[in-house]
Amino acid sequence: MKLSITYAELQDYVASHFKKTVNLGYVDEATVSVSVPIKVFGFTKSVGINIIVKKIEGADLFLSYDGKMGIDLLVSPAISYAKKLVPEKADWVEQMPGNIVKLRLGDIDKLQKVFEKVELKTIRFTPERIEADIALL
Repeated sequence: MKLSITYAELQDYVASHFKKTVNLGYVDEATVSVSVPIKVFGFTKSVGINIIVKKIEGADLFLSYDGKMGIDLLVSPAISYAKKLVPEKADWVEQMPGNIVKLRLGDIDKLQKVFEKVELKTIRFTPERIEADIALL
């Protein structure tokens, strides 16, 4: 089974639910570019990062990231901040060596029952959308 969402749909969802502007763009089949506008001294600057799907093991998703100079200085504090905001959910994100982030999707309350019924096989990016292949268990 294939699930997909366009970049525009996801950007609109983030804007309407979190009141944040996020720009997504295709890089290659395994990589998506994510950028956010940041105001600095009255100017708006776009700060971006490439997120690469490395592998999927069960309900664990391994992502790596790269970006321009200084991205490492932003990612670690952002993950730490998110863990402090929701400490009871902090275990589902793990920062690993080599710019790898492990997401334990099966540990997220709303996804636990989903992963009892389906297995995530692949995530890939196309020029228009994000696609996920899943198999029913």
